[in-house]
Amino acid sequence: MEFKIPKSLKLEHEELHEELAKATRESGKIGDAAKAVAKILRPHFVKEEEYALPPLGLLPFLAEGKVTPEMADVLKMTDKLKAELHQML
Repeated sequence: MEFKIPKSLKLEHEELHEELAKATRESGKIGDAAKAVAKILRPHFVKEEEYALPPLGLLPFLAEGKVTPEMADVLKMTDKLKAELHQML
């Protein structure tokens, strides 16, 4: 089963990435600081997109009581998030 990041979160993430990218194009200390932040946050963003945010796509189904055996595949992602949460924070 494919788990999709909720559209609202996906859009928010894209906006955040765009703002940070814009800041990295600034000159001087602001651009330098933004580049440093972008470098530090890149692994975090990748992990969020890979396994932290996709399970949230199940929430509408779960709220309606719709549970299928295929949903169990999400446990791989949530287990990985649990194991790496200290790094994510």
